[in-house]
Amino acid sequence: MINKRIYLIAIFGILALVSCKKDKEISPEYTSLKINFSYTVDGHPLIFDSIMYSNDAGELYAVSRLEYYVSNITFHRPYGDIHKTNKIFYLEATTPSANSILLDSIPTGRYSYITFNVGLDANHNVSYSLPNTAENINMAWPAMMGGGYHFLKLEGHYLIDSSNFGYAMHLGGNASLVSCKINEECIVNYYDPKLGFKMNINEWFRTPHIYSFNTDGNYSMGDSLLMTKIKSNGFDAFSLQK
Repeated sequence: MINKRIYLIAIFGILALVSCKKDKEISPEYTSLKINFSYTVDGHPLIFDSIMYSNDAGELYAVSRLEYYVSNITFHRPYGDIHKTNKIFYLEATTPSANSILLDSIPTGRYSYITFNVGLDANHNVSYSLPNTAENINMAWPAMMGGGYHFLKLEGHYLIDSSNFGYAMHLGGNASLVSCKINEECIVNYYDPKLGFKMNINEWFRTPHIYSFNTDGNYSMGDSLLMTKIKSNGFDAFSLQK
């Protein structure tokens, strides 16, 4: 009787181990994550070429072009672990198909916050280092200014006393790399692996520097002071799309 009881205990033990192992093997730990990018101005959807938005300097403006690179996307766990992707993505806001990216092999679960760069780090910000596509060629930064690529092109028009003027907020050069942080908790779900990143255009002109096209300057390219202001303002330009 004792031997039979020991035998049954052993059988149940083996089955439990096999069951645990099987559950661990089929438990989804990684997924391909799709991130969709959208654009607003203080909660209002961005409509291109419409002078209907106001920045903190009180200037009415429109956006006609928005192109940029996103790189070094890093997911931060509550207990300190991180997962970083080295992929570089080109985004172009006026084209819906150019506003989604796919990250492979992202660990599922809960993350405390997300960091990434707008632009390319010094190791990648080298002329001709990116594939020779029309988009990358168009984003080239002039060799006389150090070469590499534009990190951001934000262009449009603004009004002063009913007069229409153009503006072009361009960032480039290693010193203009923008460090962004989405300080919000998120969950990467194996069964619905999607996130939304939302850019608020006005944040580029808000904190810590209120930027005025009229008094600061409407063309930033080559002006280190203006590019520094725009770069500094970009740290909180993104949030999670709810």
